[in-house]
Amino acid sequence: MSQRRGYLLMLLSVPVVWVMAVKFAGLPSLTLPPPTLVFRVLFEERMELLSHTAVTVGEALLGYLLANVLALGLAVLIRQARSLEAFVTPWTVVLKNVPFVTIASILTITLGDTLAPKLIIVVLVCFFPILANVSKGLDAVDPVLVDRLRTLHASRWQRFAKAEWPAALPYYMAAHEIAFTGSILGAIIAEWFFARKGLGYLIIRATTEYRADRLYAVTLIASVLAVGAYALCRAVERELLRRRGIEPAS
Repeated sequence: MSQRRGYLLMLLSVPVVWVMAVKFAGLPSLTLPPPTLVFRVLFEERMELLSHTAVTVGEALLGYLLANVLALGLAVLIRQARSLEAFVTPWTVVLKNVPFVTIASILTITLGDTLAPKLIIVVLVCFFPILANVSKGLDAVDPVLVDRLRTLHASRWQRFAKAEWPAALPYYMAAHEIAFTGSILGAIIAEWFFARKGLGYLIIRATTEYRADRLYAVTLIASVLAVGAYALCRAVERELLRRRGIEPAS
């Protein structure tokens, strides 16, 4: 079975399983709303849902772009100055393993309900996959090709552009499958804490108000955003690597 057919089968099976669960579980709609009720919420409250979705998407995209700039810059800097690796690695290991929920709480207390803590959480979620993959890709460059470029008196920038970056590109593109979809998750997590807009805020509000229909609707929106981000990354990766004649990273 092809991957495309697998996704299609999943999309068709979700509503069937959902309806069967509602029918045979015997739970009230207060806890397990039927699909019709959830889609009615999506339609009747569409303007409010779109407004909060736009906030989350904006935070995710901005944090994702910042993470790309920081991770790419640091990976290239480490490649050019190996002495920095021993200093940077302990910091990345510590920050990567601190729970993001804890960091979000600290940032919210420190910076308040502003855009800054939300962006920092999204950056942290996206930063490490990009840094790890780009660093691995830069290390995977063919040393013979680099030596030939040195023989031809190529500058450091020319060696990077002609050898190192093409080697790192498949790894960089593969990182987006995690980082881009993770940006949505990071934004939602950050919005759980004292936010007044965004999908994360709606999740908390729907939970406290016992609005299972709205909770399922917001979950459906977040899922569509994440799956759409993943599909977009895959499509861009295939097309870009095909045009450059580069094999995807294994």
